[in-house]
Amino acid sequence: MHELTAQELYQALEYAKSIDEDSGKRMMIQFEIDQPLFFQTIFNTFSSIIAERHQDMAHLFMDLNFEVLCVYQKAFGNTPKFNDDPTWMERQAGLLDKELKPLMEGRNISEKRSRQIKADFFKPKEGEVIQTGLVQFLNESVDDFVSYNTCDAATTDLTKTMLFVVVRLFNNLYTRPTLQ
Repeated sequence: MHELTAQELYQALEYAKSIDEDSGKRMMIQFEIDQPLFFQTIFNTFSSIIAERHQDMAHLFMDLNFEVLCVYQKAFGNTPKFNDDPTWMERQAGLLDKELKPLMEGRNISEKRSRQIKADFFKPKEGEVIQTGLVQFLNESVDDFVSYNTCDAATTDLTKTMLFVVVRLFNNLYTRPTLQ
C-alpha cells in the first residue's frame, strides 16, 4: 500500500464516476459479501448517525463511501474477504474506540487539550499511510455540499471525521499482514 499520486487518485475517481447503476449495485453487493461488518458499519451505522442530524448529508456520506470503495478497488485490487480474517472489524472497532473516546469525552477538558486530542487523532500512526489527496477530495466534497445546503458546523465536522475514519479503515483493510 502506498499513498496515491494525484494521477492515480484522479484515475480512480474517474473510474468511480463512470460506473453505471447496475455495476455499482453489484459492487456494493460484493463488498457486503466480502466485508459484511465493515459494510454495515459505514453504510448503516455511520450513515444513520449523520442522518439523525441531516438526511441529505447522510446521502452524500454514502455516495462518498462508494467512491472510496471504488478508489481502493481501482488502485489496490479486490476487497479482501471477511473469511480471511473474521476478527478484523472487531479489532478495528477496539482501536477506534480507544482513539475516539477522548474526542467524545472532550467536554470536561480544556480547549487547548481538546485541540491536542483532535490533532493526535488525525496525525498518522507509526507506519500508517494516509491518503491525503483522497481525504482532501472528500473534505472538499463536503464543503461544496455545505455551500449549497444549510448544515451546522458540528454535522459537517462529524461527517468529515467519519470519512477520515472510513479511509483509515480501508487503509487498514488493504495493509493488514495477511495480505503481504
